[in-house]
Amino acid sequence: MFAAELVRVDGRFIELTTDLESRDEADALVASFDAAVDQWTSFWNLSSDSVADWKVSAMVMRDKSHFAAEGLIPDHVPDFPYGYAYNDSVWVMAQPSQYYTRHLLLHEGVHSLAFHCFDGAGPTWFMEGTAELLATHTGDGKLIRTITVPTDRDDVPYWGRFKKLNQVRTDGSVPPIETVMAYPPTLSGDVETYTLSWAAASLFAGYPEYRETFESAVQSGRDSGPTFNRQFYSRLSKTWPIVAARWRILANDFDFGFDWEQQRLSISTSDPLWDGKPIKFSVRSDVGWQSPGIRIPAGASVKIEATGQVTLADEPKPWISEPPGVTIDYVGGRPLGQLIACVLPNQTPREGNLPPLMVQTVGNDSVIEVESHSWLLFKVNDAVGDLGNNRGTYELTILSPPR
Repeated sequence: MFAAELVRVDGRFIELTTDLESRDEADALVASFDAAVDQWTSFWNLSSDSVADWKVSAMVMRDKSHFAAEGLIPDHVPDFPYGYAYNDSVWVMAQPSQYYTRHLLLHEGVHSLAFHCFDGAGPTWFMEGTAELLATHTGDGKLIRTITVPTDRDDVPYWGRFKKLNQVRTDGSVPPIETVMAYPPTLSGDVETYTLSWAAASLFAGYPEYRETFESAVQSGRDSGPTFNRQFYSRLSKTWPIVAARWRILANDFDFGFDWEQQRLSISTSDPLWDGKPIKFSVRSDVGWQSPGIRIPAGASVKIEATGQVTLADEPKPWISEPPGVTIDYVGGRPLGQLIACVLPNQTPREGNLPPLMVQTVGNDSVIEVESHSWLLFKVNDAVGDLGNNRGTYELTILSPPR
């Protein structure tokens, strides 16, 4: 005797069978899936004809044994902790939160779409990364928006991706982008792999200069071997040092409220080496890391002088900060509004764990020692999700320290 009868809800792109007690939740899952598909086809530039004959048979299960007893889980489906997709069928375990159940259903639906339209989903990083990218969402039903970054942890209970990423950062175990792209094909609910694959997919989707390569790669979805990565790398080989450097920044900063319009990092291997002459540079308070457009040679000492005021919030009254920051609040262990610098090496290791980024306080006056050829980046210290109400700039002078 099972606790709940199976309910079936039919939609445009999904036929859902579930033992969820709430019919409203089941209806919302179907409406969310159907609305998401239109956003996925737009993302991949697919015509409506490409999904005209595609419909997913989906099982969302609290009690897997009930579905097995009904013959709804074929013998070829392996045991799985969260979800599984095979051609036009998906199986998802109901989670403690509606958000995470919906996320997993969308994730497996993306796999099914890839199988249908591209005969496969590529190697692990691409398969899981794109599924996470297109499944991460806000809202539900017809109002769902996919391909978004959550703004608040309370909106995504049990999702846990940023919790895992913060743990990886704290442990000092952030891998190079090449390691992520070499993940093996066998996974069993490995949240870290899904998280870092999502971050990698977000990187390639988030920068316009990578987007065409990322979009076109799905056409090779049937190839899950090393050829896929070789072809992907070859298309970006000239800019790969920038890819690797941007990966380090993203892995360090990716968090709730992350906005690509604020966080894209503009650097180039063609940036000239600093010749020691003074440079004036304005650091905006409403965007992330910023480069003055130079690289610093190995062994150089750089003196930074800064002035100015920025506004970091307006409620209950304007929060004004100068380069040392304000101790009324702290972000990342440093005062809110403090001017900080990051030494980002031109060369990024391709093996092992990435060394922690060298981030240090500038304030009004600081000397930075640069060990290897590097970009020198600056920003106003604030949470990545709180930049929208910031105004103003700090004015910097970059010069050689007196000897």
